[in-house]
Parts: sequence; structure tokens; C-alpha cells
Amino acid sequence: MRRAIALYSGGKDSHYSLLLSLYHGLVPEALVVVEPGREDSWLFHAVNIRWAKLHGEIMGLPVYTVSVSGLKDLEYIEFKDGLKEILSKHPDVEYIVVGAVRSRFQLERFRALADELGVSLYAPIWGRNEVDLLREEIGELGFIITAIQAYCLDLRVLGNPDNSEVLQSLLKAYNECGVSPIGEGGEFETFVIRSPLFRGRGVAIHRARKILYPLMNVGYYVIEDASIL
Repeated sequence: MRRAIALYSGGKDSHYSLLLSLYHGLVPEALVVVEPGREDSWLFHAVNIRWAKLHGEIMGLPVYTVSVSGLKDLEYIEFKDGLKEILSKHPDVEYIVVGAVRSRFQLERFRALADELGVSLYAPIWGRNEVDLLREEIGELGFIITAIQAYCLDLRVLGNPDNSEVLQSLLKAYNECGVSPIGEGGEFETFVIRSPLFRGRGVAIHRARKILYPLMNVGYYVIEDASIL
């Protein structure tokens, strides 16, 4: 039995990678949630990250939190130190699961980290066609968009739970402006609310607020209260 821990943000790519790792025979022992001190972290997802812990509760997995500064080189060292401590509590773990798709910077950083810590990197969605991947993720998961940080994306999709409408909007931005349909470059961020891994349950968002900067076409959907359904 191959055991793993997953680098996890609560977004669609990290969650779908966790789902695929299970399909491919890896057994997750824990989720590792990184809380960056800056929203412009080079490696880690920042918006609504604290609510990723609800996913661990639903899935029955322990959640470890690693706080990092968000500074480009320092956060790598901080994360490595935190992950080393976590792995010491799970000596049978052989793999780290990550949700990188096309950022070579992220992939190389995570691969170097895994090598230094004596485990293997598992990146099941790396190199995938982005449109195909988006359609797969929408077919398997329910998620909302929690941040938009690119021109051509429609601010009205923030917080919209109708994935068919979200799909149409993301594909329109991709076809007209070349915006990454999976948001790999930080163009948008997501939060999963439904999944096969939730065993018939889900996440209910009771209160949230939108922060909009229309001139920059930037907006955030900040979750203020949520619970398990």
C-alpha cells in the first residue's frame, strides 16, 4: 500500500489531484495546508485557505497547517522545515501529491523539495490539456470561484455555484483572450464545495462578501462563515 500526504489548498486542482491519487492506488494519510503571509505568494494559494480544513473534517483526514512568509525564496525553506516535521509523524509516507499543471517553477520547486525529504513527487495533472482538465474537474466536482485576477474574466462568476455557467464564462475568456482555463497562473482561484470524496456531504457557505476592483478587473469572494452539510 503506497501512502501519501497531499499539499492542499481546497481549490479544484489540489482536490482533483487528491481524487486521482486515490484512483491510482495512493492512500492519503493527511492534508498539508500552507498559510502564506502574503496574498502574492509564489508557490501557495492564499484566498479562503483556512476553509480547506473543513475538507479534512469531511474526509476524515488530519490537517496540518504550515505558516510561511510568502517571500519567494524564504517560503520554500519555511515550507520544507514544516513538511519535514510532518513527515516525521508519518514515517510510512512515500509520496507528496501536488496539483501543479503547467507552472514549471512550481513543479521544479516541489520536486526538489521531495528529493531533499526522501519522498517521491506525485503530480497527476501535470502537463494536461487545460480545457480537457477543466471539463473533467467540472464533471467530478462542484466548486466556486473565489478570486479573479485577470482581464477578460467576468467578475459576475465570483461565488457562482452553477458550474455550467462558470464553464461557459471561463471558456469564453480562454477563446477570446487566452486566459488560462484552469487559472494556473493565478488568473483565478477556486474552492471545492462538492466532491465524491465528501461521501454525500458538502460545504455550505452561509455568509460571504465580495471585494471588487472593477478598473483592474480584480475581485475576491471572501467566505466569512461556512459549515459541513
